[in-house]
Amino acid sequence: MPNPTAGQFLQNALSRAGITARPDGDSGSDYIAVRVGDHGIIKIGGSIDQAKENEIHYRPSEHQGWGATYYPDTTNEDGSFTEIYQSTNPDLAQDTAHVVTAVQNIIAGR
Repeated sequence: MPNPTAGQFLQNALSRAGITARPDGDSGSDYIAVRVGDHGIIKIGGSIDQAKENEIHYRPSEHQGWGATYYPDTTNEDGSFTEIYQSTNPDLAQDTAHVVTAVQNIIAGR
């Protein structure tokens, strides 16, 4: 079996926390998507200004931090969003635990 990517590690951690998540993205970025309510979404990928920015498919040893952004209404094209987590922590397990907590807080409305 191939080694899991950092994104798979994150997706597994979210699943263990009871959070449904899926890989998503486009030609410019890869991220983990978490639905929030009827129209909101959280996108998690490599941290801004790092070599793995907007990526999830890399070796865990290459981790340089997660970045998470909350879009409260994806049906509204005004581009409103809130950065809920940015890290440059290379410790994948620790960083993943922190971003999972940030996601849980948004889902809980905090």
